[in-house]
This record gives sequence, C-alpha cells and structure tokens, in this order.
Amino acid sequence: MITKVRKIGITNDKISSRGGITLFLKYVEHAQVYGLIGHCINGLIKKISRGLQLNEFIIQIMAFIIDGTNMSMKRFDELKEDTGYITSLELKESQIASSHAMKRFFKKLSIVNDLIFNNILHELFIWRLKMSNQKIIILGIDTMVMDNDDAHKREGCEVTYKKKKGFQPLHICWGKYLIDVVFRKGSAHSNHGTDFTDRVAAVVKLIRKRYNSDVAIILCADSGFFDQKAMAYFENELKIHYIITGKMYQDVKNDLSKSDEQSYKEIRKNKAVWKYIEIGHKLKSWEQYRRCIVTKLNIDEKGQFLLDFSRPDTILYTNIGICPDADQRLNSCGGEQYFNADTIIETAHQRGADELIHRSIKELAVKEQLPFEKFGMNRAYYFFLVFTHFLQEAYKNDVCKDVLPVSSYPNTFRRVMIDFAAKFTIKSRNLILNVSKSIYDQINLSQIWNLCHTPIKIQWE
Repeated sequence: MITKVRKIGITNDKISSRGGITLFLKYVEHAQVYGLIGHCINGLIKKISRGLQLNEFIIQIMAFIIDGTNMSMKRFDELKEDTGYITSLELKESQIASSHAMKRFFKKLSIVNDLIFNNILHELFIWRLKMSNQKIIILGIDTMVMDNDDAHKREGCEVTYKKKKGFQPLHICWGKYLIDVVFRKGSAHSNHGTDFTDRVAAVVKLIRKRYNSDVAIILCADSGFFDQKAMAYFENELKIHYIITGKMYQDVKNDLSKSDEQSYKEIRKNKAVWKYIEIGHKLKSWEQYRRCIVTKLNIDEKGQFLLDFSRPDTILYTNIGICPDADQRLNSCGGEQYFNADTIIETAHQRGADELIHRSIKELAVKEQLPFEKFGMNRAYYFFLVFTHFLQEAYKNDVCKDVLPVSSYPNTFRRVMIDFAAKFTIKSRNLILNVSKSIYDQINLSQIWNLCHTPIKIQWE
C-alpha cells in the first residue's frame, strides 16, 4: 500500500538541492585558485567590505555562476536566507554577501584592467599546459557577440556586426580552454586596433618563457583577422605558424581560372567531401608569396551532392613550409604531417570547435545580458565567468571524466554533478555531506571526494 502525503511541515535540517557545489569548491580551493586570484588583485583594490574577505566573495561568485538558477544580483539576497546553501559553501551566515555588497565589490573591481585579469587566465593556462606536456600547441582566436539588445542601457553596449547591441570580447582559446580575453565594446571588430597581434604576442611569449621555448605554435583564425601586417609580424617577429581564412579577391579567381578540374585533390571527413587545390599566391599589396589552399565542398555532411553554383569556396593562407624558423620548430616537435595540405585543411576545419566554446560559455552564463550599467563592472563580472568556465572544464577532466563526457555542456554538467540533494549533519565536530545511496553510487562519490582534494596545484609567479 502506498502511503499518501496528507500533511506538510518545516524541518530545521540543513538541506541543499545543489550538493555538488561543495565538491566543485573543494576542487577550486585545493588547486589554490583563491590564492592565485588574491595574489593578482588583492593589492589593487581597497578594503572590500566590513567583515567580508576577498576569498568569501570569490567563493560566492563562483558558486553563483556554477549554480545558474537565477543570474540576477537579487539572487544573493535570496541565498542569504538559505541555510542549506550557506552550509554547502562552508561559510557562516555573517559571511554571505547581499546584492548591494556584491555590487560594491564589482564596483571596486572595475578599476582592474584586462591585463591583470589575463594574468590569472595565463597562470591557469600554464597550469593545464604543463599537465598536457604537448609539443605542438594549436591556438584559436575569434570574437563572440553578447546580445544585450533587450537590456537597459549599458556603457560600451554598441551595435555589433550581427545588428544587435551588445559586447564583443576577443577570445584566444587552446582546446576547450579560454586562455586570453579582451572585453570590448560591441562595435570593436575582429581586427580592431592592435588587439589581435598584441594578445597573440602575449600568449606566445608566455608559452616560450614559462613552458617551452622550442615548442611549435600554430594559430588558426577566420577571415576577420585576415591582415598582411599581422601575418608578417607572426612570420618575422614571433616566428610562429598561422592558418588564416582569406577572402576571395579577383586576383585569386584569376589564378584559379588557369587550373583545370583534374588539378584538384580530394579530402573526406565522414560523409563530407571537399576538393582542394594549392597555389602560391601574392596579393598586389603583399611583398611575398604565401601558400594558398582553396577548398570546395563537393558533398555535404548528409552525403548530398552540391551543384557548382551552390558550393561554398574557402581560401586558406598559411606560412607552414615557407617560414624557416617556425618550420624547424615544427619538424623537431614531430609535426611533419602539418606540412601536408590535407592536414592544414583539417586543422582549419577544427577551428569550428572554437564556436562550441562560445556556446558553452553562454550556456554557463544562462543569459547574454550582463548585470551592470558600467563597463568596468561588466568586464570584471565577465572575467569571473571565464575563470569559472575554465575551472569547470578542468574539473570535468580531473574529477568527473568517469561520470560524464568531458565534452558535455554546462547544463548537462549541472544536472549530473551539481543538482543533487544533500543533507549536512555534524558528528564529532565534523560537518558531513550526506546523499542518497543512488546518487552516491551514480557519481561514485567516494572517488569524486578524493579527487577534489588532490588536484595538481597551481604554481604562479
């Protein structure tokens, strides 16, 4: 016989519906992330708020983002009344910030510039890079439009190329990690000012100084970054390789018209088939020839043949094979296959994964509208979003890769690793996190618990 619920009541037990937040914060703490952030920004801001320390703000911001229930600043006032949530953060009620305290905190952080925040990202990057032991590093660069069209007036919120008002940060990524960010107004296009070359140079110099001076580096970018001056800088100063999508100028069309269909080769990926041809090409304003690879999609991913007029053409420019210093590094790192045209095309196609990072960070943010009116405050909030995203990716790889795929998106991560009920009890002066047996077995909690306490620690300079 099934017993029916006939009454309701109130319990004083400390229960949280987000038990996984405790585990995530344990991982962040033992990786020494709080110490890293404090080292970089503690001396730049005055006393934050009476009774609250920097670490307590960082804990609550990261928990707020990884939770994702309600991304309004008023949510902090609601959380002050939730004893189960407070306990899951391992804080006291007096240490919980109100919405007004959070606004004051971000107002103080508004003076911190991109370079300081990027110092934190760079340390996180070197942390993961040293764990990977890679000899060939492929970087991607792109901009991401944040649609704030429906939000109230925001400083720096301007019309983007997508005809929406918003912000357009510049991202450099390595695999699934964002490693360098410039938070910018919406009207700042891809190759705005010197942001492109400056940030690539900062990352390249960081890799060679802190990781390995002989490592091979390949930069992938779309046509928004197609710039002769930038390519010359990469070749002559940074001595790195690049694969950049170009534009179909008339000069290129004239050269292609001299080639017959038999000159094209073929490359396949699943059902998709591309035809490609390689030519040495030099635009009128250029001082030198560069490798130019033109591809045509012949059969799409569904196995459907495309007619000539509907086949999209892509043109790739690269210095792989014609930049002696960078070529020597690539050869010594065992990257001989990258000199082949088909590998260059495959590497360029992988740049589409950068868009998946944009989807992931937007999903973690829940909404694209940023919460503040002032540009500096939104910049600080966005960088904390990027930090949390980076740590979420590291957490998936280090702690829960046996529970869910490392490629899973934030919503899946939240449903499996964050959103489960937990009851907090005290026994022999120890705070104990209790979950149901089904959850304990499903996520292998004993293993998760041990891994959260033993990550490789971040060593910063």
